[in-house]
Amino acid sequence: MKLKSEKQKKVKADLYLLIPTVLISFIGLITLLSTTIESNGQFGDISIVRKQVIFLIIGFFIYFLVTFFKISLLKYIQFIIPIYFLTIILLIAVYFFGPVINNVQRWLVIGGVQLQPSEIAKVTVILTTACIFSFKEKYNQWILLLISFIAVLPIFLLVYFEPAGSMSLLILLIWFLVAFTGLSNQLRNSIALIIAGSLAISIFLVSFSGNWLYVLIGIIGALIWIFSFYFRDNWRIVVSVSACIGIFLGFVSMFLYKDVLRDYQKNRIEAFLNPTQSTQDIGFNVNQARIAIGSGQILGKGFGNGTQSKRDFLPEHQTDFIFASFAEEFGLVGSLFLLVLYGIIIIRILTIGISSSDSFYSMILIGIAMKILFEVFINIGTNLGVIPATGIPLPLMSAGGTITIMTLFSLGIVQSIINTKDIYQNSENIIDNY
Repeated sequence: MKLKSEKQKKVKADLYLLIPTVLISFIGLITLLSTTIESNGQFGDISIVRKQVIFLIIGFFIYFLVTFFKISLLKYIQFIIPIYFLTIILLIAVYFFGPVINNVQRWLVIGGVQLQPSEIAKVTVILTTACIFSFKEKYNQWILLLISFIAVLPIFLLVYFEPAGSMSLLILLIWFLVAFTGLSNQLRNSIALIIAGSLAISIFLVSFSGNWLYVLIGIIGALIWIFSFYFRDNWRIVVSVSACIGIFLGFVSMFLYKDVLRDYQKNRIEAFLNPTQSTQDIGFNVNQARIAIGSGQILGKGFGNGTQSKRDFLPEHQTDFIFASFAEEFGLVGSLFLLVLYGIIIIRILTIGISSSDSFYSMILIGIAMKILFEVFINIGTNLGVIPATGIPLPLMSAGGTITIMTLFSLGIVQSIINTKDIYQNSENIIDNY
């Protein structure tokens, strides 16, 4: 197989990407270390910190290694197929060899280290979808959309039945946004998305809450559909199909909630709508996280002085609720600084993705940016109680090997794309215009 040559700019670290990444990783270690301090002021078991240091070393090694990778090779299906099937094999292996932890099977234990294949699956979905849409010049884009959905469906189902409902929905959302980026006529597609989403959400919320005020959301969607239908003749089929899909998804969501979702998933939604439940309910976790965040006030209680995590009031304070641990000790100022660092990374990746003239690179970049954005939004949203509780970790902050390594691997792909001469020059032009 003869590969096309790819011009490469001399490899150099992109500081907009590298500095925030290093700082967040350092903040994560500091926060983990603080959670090990016991009530007597002495450090307790710091094995989780040692493990995280090892994961970060491995992750940054992979980050710099991927920087030298010729990213255009991922356009070839021969490179993507092994990655895709390896992910499928790992997800299947979870059902046969994965230990049951907290009544779920989501991990493989290899050499005493836990591996979470669903974290690998998120990156696999981005690369697979981008590769499929790289054939857009040869095949109809709607056919490619269907093929990409069929490819992602096994991954979605395998993750969902672990069970990991939140992770499976995140995988499906990442696929949709990457595929959406690959479709032409973004204005029409965005309007179609608004129509379908508003109708589906309206039907579900009315059936779930019994509050008919949510019908207004559906009415807005219907009005947009009517306007779009007569706005352009070539939009009529797409917006009409999107309206039908929205209505269909609305009724399907009703069925899924009543007959498919597990009790703990329903409880999370109910706890979100009524977080002030008794301490025996699932709402207790979110309540304690909000107490920890609020008690930090402006400047926080200081390193090692958090009380919620020290007294074990805050559950999963080293993983799912690590943001609450951090906010308690470093306050609003520290929390805003952390959000700014994440924002710099996400905006940097999106800026390069939007400026790229190559749709393949754009899809990968936007997919990675959306992956990180949703992980941050969902985790912090859970800590604040603004969305139902989920098990999505905070990238580079939460303790965990797979999420840490895959995040740095993803950022390494971004760095490799930046080092591609044409992409790098385009992104620099965009930044100069600001």
